[in-house]
Amino acid sequence: MTQVPANKPERPRLREPRDDREPVMVGGMARELGQLFTHLLGDNEEGAGYGSATMGAAASADILMIEAMTGQLLPQIRGGVQWPLQALLYLPRLGRINASVRREQGAWSIELAAEQELTARWLGGVRQGCEERLAEGLGQPVNVHLVHVGTA
Repeated sequence: MTQVPANKPERPRLREPRDDREPVMVGGMARELGQLFTHLLGDNEEGAGYGSATMGAAASADILMIEAMTGQLLPQIRGGVQWPLQALLYLPRLGRINASVRREQGAWSIELAAEQELTARWLGGVRQGCEERLAEGLGQPVNVHLVHVGTA
């Protein structure tokens, strides 16, 4: 008869799989994230400390949100077949934004209508950044117009 030990034999633990690939960044995000970390952790001439770090983080958050919004809108514009193009965008923490896109005399006209007051205020502060990013992505001038819809 073979004796069976009372306790279970220890099996070697399996290594957790690691992804050794470099993260893929879209649309220049790696540079902007690097600037964020440099600003937050490094010394700068503008002054260091909590206040400047908070402002830098807010500006970087705006850049990331602009990238998220334009990342949703640009493919729809490029693939659009029916004009004016109507699109519904969604941004985390900011909600839905209705977009109406028209092509006019060598430029794009984009109307953004936020459903929430907070989103409308945010769009007002980043409108120029949105125009620049969209113009860069489309290769032509872009005029962004803001309309506040509000919830019913």
